Amino acid sequence: MPDSIRPTDSDSEEELTHLPPEYRAAVRRLQAQVNRAATALTRLRAENERLRHRIQELEQRPALQPDTTALVLDEDPETLRDRISTFIDAIDTYLENGTVPPEVSSMTDASA
Repeated sequence: MPDSIRPTDSDSEEELTHLPPEYRAAVRRLQAQVNRAATALTRLRAENERLRHRIQELEQRPALQPDTTALVLDEDPETLRDRISTFIDAIDTYLENGTVPPEVSSMTDASA
């Protein structure tokens, strides 16, 4: 709310003297609601401006290509390849015999 039309506490009592007493409380409540709405509007405008700047910053960054996803592994690729092969062999064995080889069983216990 612009300062030129914002009432001060002393002004609000003086401004309401022309109203019947039974309306003054309602008018004060309405004034308080308008003040809260004006404060919220000011806050939202500031947030919109901040978000507008943030969008501009993000739009200036280069876009990631969908096929450039980086996969970071903690393990050596060869070690990981061996573990995956062992799991694949275990799945094959399980599908053929219905049992899990002991070396795979111990690997899953150790990784958990």
